[in-house]
Amino acid sequence: MTGFVLLRVRAHRLLLAAALLAVLLTTAILTTLAAFSGAIGDAALRHTLRTRSAAPAALVVRTQVPAGEQEAARRVVREGARRTFDGLPVRLRSLARSGTYALPGAARGDRPDLTRLAALDRSGIRLTEGSWPGGAFAGDTKGPIEVAVPETAAAKLRLGPGARPLTLTDRLTGHDVTVRVTGVYRPADTADPYWQLDELGGRGLRKGDFMTYGPLLVDPAALTGSRVSADGTQWLATADFGAVTTERVGALREAARKGPAALAKESALGGNPSAATALPDVLDRAERALLVSRSTLLIVALQLIMLAGYALLLVARLLFAERGGETELLLARGAARGRVVWFAAVEALLLALPAAVLAPLLAGPLTGLLAGQGALARTGLRLDGAAGATVWAAAAITASGCALAVVAPALSATSGRRSARRSVRASALPAPLRAGADVGLLVIAAVAYWQVNSRTSGAGALTDDRSGRLGVDPLLVAAPALALLAGTVVTLRLLPPAARVAERYAAKGRGLAGALAGWQLSRRPLRGAGPVLLLVLAVAMGMLAIGQGASWDRSQEDQADFRAGAPVRVLGSRVPDGEQARVFAALPGVRGAAPAARFPMDLSDDRQATVLALDLARAAPGMLTREDSGSGEEIAGALVPEGREPEGLASGGSSPVRAVVTDAFLRASGARVGARLDVPAGSGELPVRIVKAVRQVPTAGTGGSGPDGVAAATDGGAVLLDLPAVNARLARAGEKPLAPTEWWLTPRPGAADRTAAALRARPDIDPEQVLVREEIADELRDDPLGAGPQSALLAVAAAAAALAAVGFAVSAAASLRERSAEFAVLRALGAPRRRLARLIAAEQGFLLGLALLVGLGLGAVLTRAVVPLIVLTGDAAQPVPPVLVELPLSHVAALLTGVAAVPLLIVAALALRRGDPTVSLRHEGGN
Repeated sequence: MTGFVLLRVRAHRLLLAAALLAVLLTTAILTTLAAFSGAIGDAALRHTLRTRSAAPAALVVRTQVPAGEQEAARRVVREGARRTFDGLPVRLRSLARSGTYALPGAARGDRPDLTRLAALDRSGIRLTEGSWPGGAFAGDTKGPIEVAVPETAAAKLRLGPGARPLTLTDRLTGHDVTVRVTGVYRPADTADPYWQLDELGGRGLRKGDFMTYGPLLVDPAALTGSRVSADGTQWLATADFGAVTTERVGALREAARKGPAALAKESALGGNPSAATALPDVLDRAERALLVSRSTLLIVALQLIMLAGYALLLVARLLFAERGGETELLLARGAARGRVVWFAAVEALLLALPAAVLAPLLAGPLTGLLAGQGALARTGLRLDGAAGATVWAAAAITASGCALAVVAPALSATSGRRSARRSVRASALPAPLRAGADVGLLVIAAVAYWQVNSRTSGAGALTDDRSGRLGVDPLLVAAPALALLAGTVVTLRLLPPAARVAERYAAKGRGLAGALAGWQLSRRPLRGAGPVLLLVLAVAMGMLAIGQGASWDRSQEDQADFRAGAPVRVLGSRVPDGEQARVFAALPGVRGAAPAARFPMDLSDDRQATVLALDLARAAPGMLTREDSGSGEEIAGALVPEGREPEGLASGGSSPVRAVVTDAFLRASGARVGARLDVPAGSGELPVRIVKAVRQVPTAGTGGSGPDGVAAATDGGAVLLDLPAVNARLARAGEKPLAPTEWWLTPRPGAADRTAAALRARPDIDPEQVLVREEIADELRDDPLGAGPQSALLAVAAAAAALAAVGFAVSAAASLRERSAEFAVLRALGAPRRRLARLIAAEQGFLLGLALLVGLGLGAVLTRAVVPLIVLTGDAAQPVPPVLVELPLSHVAALLTGVAAVPLLIVAALALRRGDPTVSLRHEGGN
């Protein structure tokens, strides 16, 4: 039995080698996708918890610890933190601080500068000058308390080691305390979550109603007696998330919800302690982003499975057809059908076993290769591609599916069918298509597409279950693959009419090769259907991958533009109103500073619009808009026509102010372009006239960064006004002008970083109030869960092209082998070898060109239809502004070249291959 199977393998080794290559390629790619999905999920979760979400994922405990109970309270907090983080290793740091003290130097009646004394965790600070403070004890009531001053405060106050002692006055009791500066320190990293315990954020100074400096670092013993007023102790607990996986998210979230509540009830922490962490919210967002990433990979994997399955079925069918005579002989001599299937199953097992063993071993290196490509490479994320149980299981399941596809043609083996088929002329269409299978597929694909389109208002291929929990919907994930399959199957209906057209065109020529090629294609149009469908699938999949990747990249840029509105935007400040224009215009690198006022406008059905009054003359050059909404200059021209007086001043101030609104506002309000309406402004209402509608106004509405971040369900769009025109109209009416609530800054090219640094260094502006467009874009682009699937897209497209090349090569070789007698007769009749080569090139070239053309059209249509529905944000919502589909021509040209290159080489090799016609004629004659 074994010897017979090996003889069968040896006799058809080329076809089986092609099948082995297809099985190995399919198993390796799908196994790598499974490993990549798990690795990127775990690595991205850990990356998020360690970096951008480190601060909200920490546990903050605040309390007033009774005297002498510090160590007991610390043990309780550590144990509570360990429970909150589900047993993960915990790092605990504290900040004990005094009450507020006034610095000397303020005149009577003036507001003094303030400071606090604090015992900081010294692992997060660096001594830059002098020595650490020490030597202050609870019993020492006369000597000065040694302190270290923050570097920024020391420069501002001109303090340093050796300066004369300072007398601080308690703001509550009026008691004085003397301090002596022994050193100067600075935070090792102001982005460290530890500095959320400090009211100044580690910056050393802050300007509000009072100018506050500090904290002044003291020895912890200085805060234990009655000499210094105490204002409580704070702890920050951070977990080591290095071993966290996505499988642990549920338990960790539950522990983080229960832990702080239990900790706040501990009596050892004194009266009214508080404990809080935003870790559950962080995990919820991470889980949603993980679902988006996995749904994208599933969509891609299903398309690859469809293509690989068809390629394997094509190779297996050709292999079974090649063995048709052998199979008929076995059946005629009494072999059972099960025995024939058994032979095929053993061969399939010989193909599947190497793939099942090699694929998990290749998954690690291939996963690392994917991590080093595209957007994911920028994150510097290291993926663990070790082959675990899930990876081995994926390889086994994939290899088994491939083996089943190879066995499938043998399952239909029955005696007498082959000879019956030989005498019957091939139908123009296969039986399933004549029965309307393609129409049924189109209907199913249309229904699935409608489902995706109807649910994408929230989550694309994701859906909520009855409990409201988000999950992957199999039907919605399969929708793109169904659409691709339906469009490809419809291609079969194009082959017969295309072949007839080719025959009529070829018949008009004088060449034998063209006429014979046209006649053959018209006579048996479905002979080349297999390779044509493979190439159509490969091209369409490649275009979907290119379109999805390019559109995702474009969407991140568009979202950054929308959220920022300008290269640099200041959401708020404590700079006095009268000085803001001068301060912002004088910043380093700034060439334009535009004030803006933002306020809500209530509409019907609980909807709320955003009204943005912006100095467009100053903001327009740097206003970040998308081409479908017009440039900043075009919008400014609509509101303030060149050469005209602002409408707030025209006609004595009686005419309404011009307004540009979004399409969403028109739908929510029922208004139209040219309509007049009243907009709330100041203490009254402002009459405006709608002069233009645009798709989006930057920063206004859903997705904007700022106080207008309204939910999509209640978003009523936006109204854009010209701030000088609004204030002119209000002045005419005797009302107070609108004060700026934010500033839009346009730096010179390359100067945005300098401008942002200068803003964040000011004590009257908090760093988080400064938005920088490039920083937002970097954060969006470098999100591992968003960038991960994009790195896999091109790899899948390359695998699809390789599978199509294998299928095309096998099919072309089998077709020429089947027609070897026909070519031998033509050679015997005197047809030149060159003319036969032209015949082969004409036939295969026609099929290749048709496949590329149909694949190009199908890919373009599906990309335009599907990509806007499956590109989501990390929160599983539609991006704002909506996705614009991108299909870079250079990438498409490279795809077509890559897909066509191997088939063209194969056709050339087959056409130029030399053969002996005598051998073919003898074989056909049975001699």
